[in-house]
Amino acid sequence: MFQRLKLLRRLQEVKLSPDEAWALLERVKTNTSSADDRAQLAHLIRVTLEVTNQLRAEPDVQTPSGSERLSPKQKAKRNR
Repeated sequence: MFQRLKLLRRLQEVKLSPDEAWALLERVKTNTSSADDRAQLAHLIRVTLEVTNQLRAEPDVQTPSGSERLSPKQKAKRNR
């Protein structure tokens, strides 16, 4: 649980809205970016990769697996 909170705090370090992130990406792709833009994009990529790798390495133990979530309940017996 604390690991998840730590990862969420790490993601909050990125102070970009989705629109700002796309604009940054477009500036970098079209070579109209500044050194600050490139540093900000590098930071965004590092944080995203770090959080993604942590989430993949340590699955949440509280979340039931897909087979447990989708397993059917026992059907009621019918007498006719």
